[in-house]
Amino acid sequence: MDATSSFGSLNHTDFEPVPYNLTEALYNTTGMENVTGIYSSPGGSVDPPVSLGTIIILTILFFFIGVLGIVGNSLVITVILIDRKMRQSVTNVFIMNLAIADLLIMISFIPDIIQFILNKGWLIGVGMCKFNRYILVTCLYVSVLSLVSVCIERFVAIVFPIKAQILCNRWKNIVVVSLIWFVGLMYALPTAFYNQVVLVNPLQNFSLCLTSFPSMLGQHFYKFSEFALFYFIPVCIQIVLYAIIGQRLYVSTSELHTKFQMRKDTNCKSDRTSDTIKARKGVVKMLVASVIVYTVCYAPPQVLLFYNAISNTRFQETWEFVAIVHVIAYINSAANPILYSIFSQNFRKNFKKCLKCICLKSKDKYRRVMFDSTMESSRMLSGKGSQKTIISRV
Repeated sequence: MDATSSFGSLNHTDFEPVPYNLTEALYNTTGMENVTGIYSSPGGSVDPPVSLGTIIILTILFFFIGVLGIVGNSLVITVILIDRKMRQSVTNVFIMNLAIADLLIMISFIPDIIQFILNKGWLIGVGMCKFNRYILVTCLYVSVLSLVSVCIERFVAIVFPIKAQILCNRWKNIVVVSLIWFVGLMYALPTAFYNQVVLVNPLQNFSLCLTSFPSMLGQHFYKFSEFALFYFIPVCIQIVLYAIIGQRLYVSTSELHTKFQMRKDTNCKSDRTSDTIKARKGVVKMLVASVIVYTVCYAPPQVLLFYNAISNTRFQETWEFVAIVHVIAYINSAANPILYSIFSQNFRKNFKKCLKCICLKSKDKYRRVMFDSTMESSRMLSGKGSQKTIISRV
């Protein structure tokens, strides 16, 4: 279907959307023609022709993932803030930063999910289009940079333990976290300038929040730089560093086993060292799992965006493809708290404590409310009894 016929006087070259982030990939991976292909038909009705059952399943799925992600990331932030030991850990500072970014991503995705499920287009205006996309893209960048930062921190701590005492301290962590947010906020600025609500189906008044760069050169530069800086290079860095970390931990375990066999009189010290290495292995496994989830979840849109930028033939996505990308993207931001529970004993223990505390507070609140209502009922009954006594005397 020709884009010009759908937009009337709107020229395709005037509004060539820039597929520079996941949200854009959900709607315009292949350009404006595909947006109209998914969301409009020759008769002017809005696609997709999906069953009510599919919509219900997707709604339940998004709701479940959303609740899990918002509650999970909130728990991660809470347990790190309230537990002094966890708060002092350099790794946990970056994990908390990642959880904040993921929590904001989960919240920012809500308008997209609503418009996607209801199939009503963008409903909350140009201002919210710019603001929502700016926050979402910033947090996506912060999430990636936080994963890289925690990988570098673990690399320094395990491979260069003496230097780690100098390089990894609290104030330097604050500087790194601040720098991560600064880079994310600055690099996401084009979203605030170039995002707009585009009418993709005039007959149905169906609009989408899309990005339109003024020039193709700017579009391609931004796309390739984003792909390199926030996907390809971070993934490569983490693969290399975690491979070195894994090799170092394997060597340390082998050396420890040899020393233990040779010097049985140093049993206690060996046990302590063994526990330290075991704990480090657990943390590394947890972080590697986070990187794998991120790489897998963001691979489909990133590969397609890169393919469409360099290929003459464009991939024609369907409504089902867009739905799958939505679900995968949403899972990424909800997965980390689950991984922490699986791989980290500290997080698991503190999650249980936090949930137990919330449950106890809820029970106490419920008991207080019930007690107050019972007392109020008793006072009302005693008041009525007094009135009856006075009337009978009169």
